[in-house]
Amino acid sequence: MILPKSLIIPLLAATWLSAVPAVMAQDPAPAAPGATATAQTAAPIAHPLTRDDVELMVDGFLPYALKRGDIAGAVVTVVKDGQILFAKGYGVADRETNEPVDPDKHLFRPGSISKLFTWIAVMQQVEAGRIDLDADINQYLDFKIPNSWPEPITMRHVMTHTAGFAETVRDLIVRGQDHPLELEKLLSRWVPERSYKPGTVPAYSNYATALAGLIVQRVSGEKFEDYIDKHILAPANMKHSSMAQPLPAHLAPLMSKGYASSREPAQDFEIVNHAPAGSLTASGADMGRFMIALLNQGEGPGGRILKPESLAQMWKPQYRPLPGQELAMGLGFYEQNRNGYRIMGHGGDTTLFHSDLAMWLDEGVGLYISFNSTGDDMSRGPIRNELHRMFADRYFPAKAAPEPAKAEPVTRKVPVGGTFYMSRRAEGTLVSMINLFGQGDLITNEDGTATFTLFRDYVGIPKRWREVAPDRWQEVGTDSLMHTKTDENGRVTGITTDDYPAIFIAQPVPTGINKGWNLPALGIAMAIALFAVIWWPVAALVRRRYGWPHPLTGQHLLADRLVRGSALMMVGCLTGFALVMTLAIDPLMFGEIDLVLRLLQLAGLLGVLGLLPAGWRAWKLWTDPAAGWWARIRASLMILVFAYFLYFVEQFHLISFALDY
Repeated sequence: MILPKSLIIPLLAATWLSAVPAVMAQDPAPAAPGATATAQTAAPIAHPLTRDDVELMVDGFLPYALKRGDIAGAVVTVVKDGQILFAKGYGVADRETNEPVDPDKHLFRPGSISKLFTWIAVMQQVEAGRIDLDADINQYLDFKIPNSWPEPITMRHVMTHTAGFAETVRDLIVRGQDHPLELEKLLSRWVPERSYKPGTVPAYSNYATALAGLIVQRVSGEKFEDYIDKHILAPANMKHSSMAQPLPAHLAPLMSKGYASSREPAQDFEIVNHAPAGSLTASGADMGRFMIALLNQGEGPGGRILKPESLAQMWKPQYRPLPGQELAMGLGFYEQNRNGYRIMGHGGDTTLFHSDLAMWLDEGVGLYISFNSTGDDMSRGPIRNELHRMFADRYFPAKAAPEPAKAEPVTRKVPVGGTFYMSRRAEGTLVSMINLFGQGDLITNEDGTATFTLFRDYVGIPKRWREVAPDRWQEVGTDSLMHTKTDENGRVTGITTDDYPAIFIAQPVPTGINKGWNLPALGIAMAIALFAVIWWPVAALVRRRYGWPHPLTGQHLLADRLVRGSALMMVGCLTGFALVMTLAIDPLMFGEIDLVLRLLQLAGLLGVLGLLPAGWRAWKLWTDPAAGWWARIRASLMILVFAYFLYFVEQFHLISFALDY
């Protein structure tokens, strides 16, 4: 997932919603705690996994879903028993020519599925004895990752996304650029903040993955994209694939166009600067060949990619964010288990292409899905998730009908509650302002269930969970699980769900940036400042209409004008940053609005300086016996407004010398 916006911008976590209509079954009445089932549901029947049956299923769902979701084209590939069982394109690869998607010909961008190739390259170097998974990665670099913690970052931390780096956005993907930035210069120019001690908290990181690719390049002596081509693509017989950017001349004409939606014009080829994290371009058929090589114990038609024991290590559970959590992180691969089957894979997103890869390891089956459009309401996520679910439930249903969960009485010191945000987030940069708007609430409902507002169903409604064992919650009406961590005082300190990979955890929001008081304070401060700004010309017009002189003169008049001017700068700064964070994520990522950011920072600086004339004027009024109480109160309120603005700017790092984020 090169840029899962629902995690980079948890404000949009509420947009994990569906553009595909779903018939929502009414939740059954929850069983009383301790109740036992009186009847058993018959075990589901598995359909035969044949090409015709897969085509029947996909054809009955995907064309309608693409049209409803406003997605131009897609490719679906299924492999079984060392062969491509099914590969079919849907929709168009080029809207202007209406050329239909061809799974053998057209190239899509799998996004962060590229990371699997980087992790395999790392393991190849482990096999060669050039990389130690548990050694400090600084020994493989010619620049140093700062020692924010006594414990060093190891390659094992990097591959399990527990290196602890904060999120980065700038220069991740660009368009209209001929070549990516030089990898070593990009990564050494600015090292993002290390938010967590290594090995303790999952925080998915493109920067860390790019470091792994750079290390492969350094220890192998080969340019990263050339290394992948020679040691992975060639052995897997992936002739229509490349990590090179721009594409080689013989592949460029085969590239599917990328669209924001099926109604909009095609956009330029995306350059992923953090190339090891997401630069792969591949056909649907080639992705099938990649899965075949992995499911064949690492042996491709053109040679061995990895030893079986290396793959087994990559697929072995390495890290679980919370005790008792079902899904674990392997070495690069993450678990997607369903119905009791072991499924390993990875998802991937650029700004235009959206993909998922899943392999049923013990059954020798793989599924790959990719779209060439984002679609309306970010519809690509729900569509690919639903297709994955349909495939799993049709061909690999639970081997026995699950018994209804027995909700044992769980005694808690306090009801569950609190405000949380995701561990994958920006820290120490101006983008951290997003963290204020991306917080979710854990709420205890009247019926004893709990709701976490960042975990929503396909139509955007927060799910309801019932605690069936200490810190283990089951969604009402489904078998989805949520896990919590509770401290000795009974307070929830962590939340995860098996609906998503083990690459993040929800953590309590610190009081200093909690939306519960910051949003009201921000609203009040903005209202007072806006009133001061609006009243400025209104009062001038009134005085002009009636010929009244200004009640202030000299230094008092100058201070008043400086205060109102600073209030205007404050309103402009906060409004501008809010619009940038919610509406201009792509320009932020492409580095296209540096001038806008600098102007907003200048406005912020001028706004903060308003604290000086506001303080001087308030002091003068409070020490003047003739001053009215209303004037004193207004002056004091402006001090509070500017003081809060200064606090806000400092907390969310809105003013800085460097535009690194």
